[in-house]
Amino acid sequence: MKTSVKKTFWLYLVPILFVIWYLGPQPETPNYHTDVPKTPSSPVAADSFLKTHEANYSVKPENEARIIWADDSLKSATKYVVVYLHGFGASQREGAPVHRRIARKYGCNLLLTRLADHGLSNDVNLDQFSVQRLWNSTLESLSIARALGDKIILMGTSTGGTLALKMASLFDYVEALILLSPNVRVRDNNAWILNNRWGLPLAKVITGSDKMVSDEKEDWYPKYWYPEYGLEAVAELQELIETTMVPDVFRQVTQPVLLLYYYQDEVHQDSVVSVQAMLDMYRQLGTTDSLKQKIAFPDAGNHVIGCDLRSGDVEGVYRAVVAFLEENIN
Repeated sequence: MKTSVKKTFWLYLVPILFVIWYLGPQPETPNYHTDVPKTPSSPVAADSFLKTHEANYSVKPENEARIIWADDSLKSATKYVVVYLHGFGASQREGAPVHRRIARKYGCNLLLTRLADHGLSNDVNLDQFSVQRLWNSTLESLSIARALGDKIILMGTSTGGTLALKMASLFDYVEALILLSPNVRVRDNNAWILNNRWGLPLAKVITGSDKMVSDEKEDWYPKYWYPEYGLEAVAELQELIETTMVPDVFRQVTQPVLLLYYYQDEVHQDSVVSVQAMLDMYRQLGTTDSLKQKIAFPDAGNHVIGCDLRSGDVEGVYRAVVAFLEENIN
């Protein structure tokens, strides 16, 4: 009789536990649609749209999305336009001065993006952040870029590189990719838990906190990066990585690709994202070998290799981008 009761107990308990697990919280699956908003009718119209859009938000100084014109007096389209995509929790300052110097050298318009929920001066750092909002804002940037130049070069740092890869896999009018420490996989081996069912509550219990807090103490850091944000946003970030940084996406990228990253040795390398994952991605690209290049910068000393506030080899990064563009983009 007791054995029968135990069997009945487990017979009911197992499906109940499964249902509880299945109904557990997790990020919504994003839709990487290709519905790019209508392109503004002219470069000036694009500028007006962007300024009106940014005026609706409380944006930190120098964090706003904006256009750096090749010729400020003309404000006309250029043959190439450089679009800079910043990383998670960051701003366009993350790629300065490299992005500005490249655009200036080649007479290109430069679009400095401010992706969804970033660069705001309020205290809700990424509280509303989702992969879907991020993707939609990326497509808005693409729409504006199409009004600024005939051919689009995407330059992205960290998660900006993630977005650049996904965009290049979907839009063949993206001319080339410049990837600065792209976030193909974060170095934390436990990050996969976050976007799985019950992963976020479990992470909060394990860490004893519901926030990620940077240990960066420099005065300039909070001006251009979020010093803290909720784990919910990190779970969304992990969802982005797992749903985009996959072999099928890499194979669909056929444009010229430059991959730059910090690596000196097994101890001294990028501490934020996985260098090995970058190299695995690089090998799987659909780009022919003659049109892709990877370069390690042992003296960069930081994940953010294109920023003079953080990188130890900004000049080397700039020269590498110049050499790549002149060899592959004519």
